[in-house]
Order: sequence, then C-alpha cells, then structure tokens
Amino acid sequence: MQLTITLPDILPDQLSPVINKLKALFTKEGIAVEIKPEALSYDSWDNLNIDKIAVDTGRDDFAENHDHYLYGIAKR
Repeated sequence: MQLTITLPDILPDQLSPVINKLKALFTKEGIAVEIKPEALSYDSWDNLNIDKIAVDTGRDDFAENHDHYLYGIAKR
C-alpha cells in the first residue's frame, strides 16, 4: 500500500516534526508514505467578489454609525 500526502508549501516549519512523526508511524506499520509539498496556484482573496456577497442593510449611514447599529451606542 502506498500513501501519498500532499501538503501546501506554506505550512510553518514548526509542523515538520509532526509530519516526520506521522511518516515514521505509517512506516512502522508497513505503509509506504510519500509526503510532498504543493505550491498553491491561487490566493482565495484574489477571487473575492464583494458585490456578490454584499448585503443591503437599508441603512444609508451604516459606515458612520456602525457602533450604533452593532452595539447600541448613540448615533454621531
């Protein structure tokens, strides 16, 4: 049995010991493991469409008085 784990290449270096322990565990059980990094091909923020997810609150002064609408503080 061959197990291939593909991880994003942006993981912090602190995870290397955990990944190595995981690989050793599978190897000990007789399972061949290949762990390979994969470069992310895109950034999710690049595809964000604000117009598609925006909600019309019906409040013309929301930006100015957001504390009032969110927390009940007096309007400015």
